[in-house]
Amino acid sequence: MFAFALPIGEAHDVADETPWPDHAIGAKAELARTMEAIATLPATLKEVLILRTIEERSEAETAEILGISQKAVETRLYRARTRLAEILKEI
Repeated sequence: MFAFALPIGEAHDVADETPWPDHAIGAKAELARTMEAIATLPATLKEVLILRTIEERSEAETAEILGISQKAVETRLYRARTRLAEILKEI
């Protein structure tokens, strides 16, 4: 009956990695909360945050798309993340 069973040392590879329903609901709620907070950011900060973090653009690509310097991208990204963290603490 157990002739085809894996050795116990390999059992961790068999486990179902599907998240528990309550974890999935919590993750969706957190994503919605984060997206709501991003929506409240000023456009100059939101654009940089989305391009760099969500679209995974490089600093150079982001600067070119927005027509600003790479240093401005770096500064705006820092400010966006700081502001986002503050907003998320409040809501």
